[in-house]
Amino acid sequence: MQRAVGVVMTVLLLLLQGCSVMPSVQPVAITPAGSLAGTWEFLPSGSAAMLAGNAQWQAINVPANWYTQGYDHHGVAWYRLKFSAQTSSETVSTLHFGGVDYFADVWLNGKQIGSHEGYFQQFSFDVSQNLKAGENTLLVRVNSPQEKAEDYSLHKRLIKGIFSHHDTRPGGAWSDRGQERNTGGIWGEVNLRQTQQVQISPRQIRVQPTKGLEQWLVSVDLDVLGKVPQGTEWQWSVEPVGFAEEGVCNTPLQCPRRGVLHTPSLSIPITNPKRWHPHGYGDPNLYKLTVSAVQNGKVLDSFERTIGFRKVRQSPQEIWTINDQRIQLKGTNYIANQWLAEMKTEDFRRDIQLMLDAHINTVRVHAHVTAPEFYRLCDEMGLMVWQDFPLQWGYQDTPEFQQQAVLQVGDMIRQFGQYTSIIQWTLHNEPPWDADWMKWKYKDYDPQQNKVLDNQLYRAAVALEKTRPISMISSTKEHPWLGWYSGSWLDYAKPTKHATIAEFGAQALPDKATLSKILGHEAELPTTDAQWQEWAFHNFQRKETLEIAKVPQGKTLDEFITNTQQYQARLNQLAAESYRRQAYRPVGALFQFMLVEDWPSMNWGMVDFWRKPKPGYYALQRAYQPILPSLAWNKVDYKTGESVSVGLWALNDSTASYPQAQYQVKLLCGKQTLDTQTWAFELSADMHQHLHDYRVPATEAGEYRLEASILDAKGALLSTNEYRFTLQSQQ
Repeated sequence: MQRAVGVVMTVLLLLLQGCSVMPSVQPVAITPAGSLAGTWEFLPSGSAAMLAGNAQWQAINVPANWYTQGYDHHGVAWYRLKFSAQTSSETVSTLHFGGVDYFADVWLNGKQIGSHEGYFQQFSFDVSQNLKAGENTLLVRVNSPQEKAEDYSLHKRLIKGIFSHHDTRPGGAWSDRGQERNTGGIWGEVNLRQTQQVQISPRQIRVQPTKGLEQWLVSVDLDVLGKVPQGTEWQWSVEPVGFAEEGVCNTPLQCPRRGVLHTPSLSIPITNPKRWHPHGYGDPNLYKLTVSAVQNGKVLDSFERTIGFRKVRQSPQEIWTINDQRIQLKGTNYIANQWLAEMKTEDFRRDIQLMLDAHINTVRVHAHVTAPEFYRLCDEMGLMVWQDFPLQWGYQDTPEFQQQAVLQVGDMIRQFGQYTSIIQWTLHNEPPWDADWMKWKYKDYDPQQNKVLDNQLYRAAVALEKTRPISMISSTKEHPWLGWYSGSWLDYAKPTKHATIAEFGAQALPDKATLSKILGHEAELPTTDAQWQEWAFHNFQRKETLEIAKVPQGKTLDEFITNTQQYQARLNQLAAESYRRQAYRPVGALFQFMLVEDWPSMNWGMVDFWRKPKPGYYALQRAYQPILPSLAWNKVDYKTGESVSVGLWALNDSTASYPQAQYQVKLLCGKQTLDTQTWAFELSADMHQHLHDYRVPATEAGEYRLEASILDAKGALLSTNEYRFTLQSQQ
């Protein structure tokens, strides 16, 4: 993307001009943490107004996405801040940005100090020679453009994934309005970091097993700024966070947790650490890694990072083991918010708890990289992460784009690879060369488009990553979408040939009050094209709902809401149970689509934007229970006289065993119990077994419910499930 003409001249004018609709921002006194967060000056325009001498600076919070600050804007915007600092000849000063969407050009005191491309990466500049003692002026030119009309949507230029082109964007994926409500801005923290003589930071941290689960190697590649004084030592320590290590080692000498090295490339052997386990399989034990540059007992600089010890493997059959324990990944897809700065620690923690409460053990961060705080909390709370690179559908096949993508995939792996919870990298979601449905969508569709790009990305990723599986793509074949884009929801009862199911689901409307909040007026059942278009802007898919899923519209909005929610719930539960019954034969991972709605919309979220669960959430919660009496069926409507047979399965994803367990089924019609049967069996760990077939004795027309329970040897209830079906009279 070309920079604006005359940027340097514009910058000089900006620095000299005092014209503003608000008082000039007062200098910020640097806190010990060096935060430059707060109120900045903002100019959401190009250079014409500034060159004309009538620029009108406005106020904006940093960090924030500019849309959430009231600026519905795309393209170039300027940020300015005056702040105070102290410096000396031995001070090493770096300016850190936690995230800028998308292009950034940065000036300090009239001199350009650097540029950056990409929305998710952290980046920094050495400003030791530019920073002044006293008042300083920081100027940032941010450009978050729309894709060009001729490139959108098959030949995109921006590596933003779902933030520029996706079904859940404002306007959706395929309308002319799909790029509205831009995500641009300085959305991450901005900090000034100052040290004396030398400054160190980790370029990449890797934790990998070297012998079984006992011997490990922590590798740290350091970036070093400043002049390293003679005799400097690199001291390190690895200390447990929130737990004790008694009994791990007979003596500290057998497995030291601290040491001294004389090179800034650290290879630290660790013996018998307590391992990090996913939620439900043990404790998510973490350690604090501290690295310091020390001269004559004086700490010149240091940093801390949280690390964990866990071994992850994926077999050629795509079956997963964590710490040598076989595990089926039960997941969901996740986009937290269209505007990342809106997500605070408590928001991410709430979402992760929603996942854990639904027995989700893995989350797919869908076609984007989210804020670092999310991954920190996943480490802490034991939620595994399947991490996508932000490529969604089609992109430019040019050397320039390929080079930029390779740079950014390296940034992702280096910057986020320290998070123990991340167990997988996926580099491109449904690329054109794997999505032959695009031939019906685009006249210029090339079945080889982006193949060279994806091969280059894969080679670059493999060169950096030694501890996790890497998938080049999330393939269209792994996204069945039965009962939504094709087929029937009952098709989920059929066997699959695929080990990884990366997307399945259906839309459901939120409740009426939430729907009115989304639309900004009292919600009504649409009766005109304009009303349906308003719903479509908020992601509702009318054709798929009414014509493919065949959800009854009903006579009222309340009926329609109920019908869509029941459809989503039934589909989610049927698909999840079916794939769980096929655990390791062949299914190694399954991911519902999606957990939450990422803006005020009406799409695939089981939980609405304000985090109120729909019935689909509770259906998936039931289907994902670690211990589950799963019921295998393939229809819900029968004729009287037709045989009704239900497969009774015992599923146990936990590490616990239950000798002399009981499997009980009850057949009910209304409040009347028609039949009860009980079997004794051994419920072992990691069990996925068909026990019996239950033939329903009912012969009369009516609505029936089959309840299933698993109890332990003492009769204590471990888990319940149910199947509802109807017998209709023969006509």
